[in-house]
Amino acid sequence: MSLHNHHSQPLIDPRKGDKRVAFAVVINLGLTLAQVVGGVLSGSLALIADALHNFSDAIALIIAFFARKIARRPANSNMTFGYGRAELVAALINYTSLIMVGLYLIFEASLRFIEPQDVEGWTVVIVAGIALVVDLLGGGVPCAMSKSRLSSRAVLVDNLGGAGGYVGVIVAGD
Repeated sequence: MSLHNHHSQPLIDPRKGDKRVAFAVVINLGLTLAQVVGGVLSGSLALIADALHNFSDAIALIIAFFARKIARRPANSNMTFGYGRAELVAALINYTSLIMVGLYLIFEASLRFIEPQDVEGWTVVIVAGIALVVDLLGGGVPCAMSKSRLSSRAVLVDNLGGAGGYVGVIVAGD
């Protein structure tokens, strides 16, 4: 029995992107740690909440990484269409987590409007500036892979949204 590749997307080059994704995971985890420390030192719940967001970015990258690995498997008698749909599942998980983190951040922001607290603005500006640079660097990884990979596009959209948020934090924290 001949197995055909039923993917509408080109086959995945196994050498392309894995090291970049691993690098982006390490960067996001480092940024998460920096934001937790900055949030505790400055008294900024927003930085701690954003640390959660960056942690979810790292998890999204890990999910996309493993989805790419699974999608590389060739079609077989049990999976005649191959494993390419693994990336669709990864994108669904990542988009769902974005919605959940967004709802959590809206909830936290609402609490801050009800009960505002003092925050060390310059610490927030410095940490947000570092986060902006890291997010733009991290956004380049999925951007390079996003042309044909849905799961990578989900990560790219999240990173670019995060970068825009950091610009707002920098302006507001001044």
